[in-house]
Amino acid sequence: MSRRFRMSLLILSILGIPVFLYFSGVNFLVSPVGAALSILFSVLYLALVLWLLSRSPMWPQRAGAGALWVAASLLWGGGVSFLLVMLGGLPILEITDRLGLQLISASLGGAYPEEIAKALGVGVILFSFRALNRPWHGLMTGAVIGLGFEVTENAMYGAFGALLDPNTDLAGTLEIWAVRLFVGPGLHIIFSALAGWGLGLALFTADRSRSWRLRTAGLWLLIAFGLHFAWNLLPPDYWMMIVNYIVVALVMYPLFVWVWITAHKAAKDDDSYAYTPVPLTSFGQLERA
Repeated sequence: MSRRFRMSLLILSILGIPVFLYFSGVNFLVSPVGAALSILFSVLYLALVLWLLSRSPMWPQRAGAGALWVAASLLWGGGVSFLLVMLGGLPILEITDRLGLQLISASLGGAYPEEIAKALGVGVILFSFRALNRPWHGLMTGAVIGLGFEVTENAMYGAFGALLDPNTDLAGTLEIWAVRLFVGPGLHIIFSALAGWGLGLALFTADRSRSWRLRTAGLWLLIAFGLHFAWNLLPPDYWMMIVNYIVVALVMYPLFVWVWITAHKAAKDDDSYAYTPVPLTSFGQLERA
């Protein structure tokens, strides 16, 4: 654990709070019905995914991470990441628009700043909590950061999607949420988890060279970026877009399942490290642990 990184996390989290509140407020200005429904769906989605993730042996020990780690990860995904994306993504969108690069405009404007912003959060958070000390903790941190980003983005699209139906905001919001949940479910969770897995391997694998660590972290960040880039492509024909989604999904989901199974097995077999919130001074403490 690094005090410098924890202080950086605190400062950036404070900056991320008004960004999150800004987007939440804009949602109500666009459509109160859409914003209210999006909050309900977001809470349910958030609770379900966190519960599922916490069932895994990869979930960090609560004594050393717990609610503070979850809150920091969600806030980074839903606040800090959006702050960084606004700073780095909007200029890229303007450049691609002026150059007429319609095919890759959403890919560069989305994958480039978003994956870097989320991966940066994984790195800062991994160095901020002593209980985060295994490669799969990078995967889990990335997943929770991605969850925070995805929930915030879904809520925003849900509020604006309310305007799509000329008769009722309810139908428009439900339609957008259905698309977001069932066409490519968990995209940001997966992208960030894969990048986090690479960072976790790079930081917490023993007896590796610095060049191996840099290559490993860079490779998995590139994989996350590449999948996001490919998913966001905007081909001219609708059928081409559907084919693109299918091809990316056939690569992305099996890869994530393989990483999850690999990390899950490693976490179950790991008994080489035990974290205690306070120093052990007696055998009685071991019995109570």
